[in-house]
Amino acid sequence: MLCQNCSKRAATVHLTEVVSNTKKEIHLCEECAQSKGVAIKTHIQGLEIPEFFGQLAQSHGQTPSGASAEAQTRCDSCGLTFEAFRNSGKFGCPDCVASFKKGLVGLVERIHGGTQHRGKVPNRATERIAKQKELMELKEELKRAVAEEAYERAARLRDTVHKLESKLGYHT
Repeated sequence: MLCQNCSKRAATVHLTEVVSNTKKEIHLCEECAQSKGVAIKTHIQGLEIPEFFGQLAQSHGQTPSGASAEAQTRCDSCGLTFEAFRNSGKFGCPDCVASFKKGLVGLVERIHGGTQHRGKVPNRATERIAKQKELMELKEELKRAVAEEAYERAARLRDTVHKLESKLGYHT
């Protein structure tokens, strides 16, 4: 797409304005956007994604190195410690995710405010997702009922879980 102002360069700045329920889009090249006073931040110098996550883990309440058993947690497959992950922002292997689950869950909660997705969902999927959420909640309640030895309640919950799973097509 070419710049709507100069029609010479590729449009890399895309502005959207909504006024009185009317959407207006403007597509400009960087030079025209700057000449019109649009602030552009094309990139952050010296910032690489792994270092960013490593710094983020350190700056969000993680304990100093050596101060916790969690920091010394080691991946069974590659031997990387959680502390080394925090410092580099890079995993050593795919199994690191499972090995560092506790620390990663805490990190994700601090970054996003929780571990449950709360964003937009397509309208056609809303009902199914609501049922899946209900199913997860029922399974958690079932676990609590079994732990409390409330077996009658657990049996009712189990039956409800099976019915909901059947509606969702989880059983063949």
